[in-house]
Amino acid sequence: MKNPTLRGIDLVKRFGGVVALDGVNIEVPPRSVVMLIGPNGSGKTTLINVVSGYYLPDRGMVFLNGREITRLEPHERFGLGLVRTFQIPEPFKKLTVLENILLAARSHPGESAFKVIFRRSWRQYEEEIIEKAFRILELLNIDHIWDTRAYQLSGGQLKLLEIGRALMSDPMLLLMDEPVAGVNPVLAHNIMEHIVRLRDNLGISFLIVEHRLDIVLDYVDKVYAMHRGKIIAEGGPKRVIENPLVAEAYLGG
Repeated sequence: MKNPTLRGIDLVKRFGGVVALDGVNIEVPPRSVVMLIGPNGSGKTTLINVVSGYYLPDRGMVFLNGREITRLEPHERFGLGLVRTFQIPEPFKKLTVLENILLAARSHPGESAFKVIFRRSWRQYEEEIIEKAFRILELLNIDHIWDTRAYQLSGGQLKLLEIGRALMSDPMLLLMDEPVAGVNPVLAHNIMEHIVRLRDNLGISFLIVEHRLDIVLDYVDKVYAMHRGKIIAEGGPKRVIENPLVAEAYLGG
């Protein structure tokens, strides 16, 4: 049986007297889109920060594809294929879409003191990553704006650019913080359709935090609902949304 792409076991995180995570267990299967929901203050962002390495848990373990990564730094997790995007994209605004994508490529020969002297390897590498960048842009349907500067993009296009930069690093798992926040419904559905296509075509797993349940629920395989640092429901979208504990958490605070 294949390991889950992500597994969090008995995760606890405290901030002074506040228990932000209280024994959280979570799994993201291979080739899946998993959604994390809950009212503000339920612990969703803290969980993402623990999984991505921005916070160390006070207790518990995190595994990526069967390997324990609990104490690894964020850049070490990135090197293993765990990549995070943020609610507000922060591209290099004066660079073009293509230039922003290219900057996310890993293992450039110029980063090695030994390889830097072999210009021929540079040329081959640069040709390869440009081809790869255009394949990603085509996959996201933003190849027609490859030479547009980032500050000229719409909110939805910025979200797609953020996904494109993440894809340049060949992720195994993408953690996404509100990927359709602030985007009009048409573009929001478009972004989610791209996420499902990436799951199916590239085998990437996704863990998504999102409040726009009316849009995102139709695209996900599994949902975890959080309240006061605990998982209160998990399973298929319909089952979780209809759970009385979930309704009480949202309505009762």
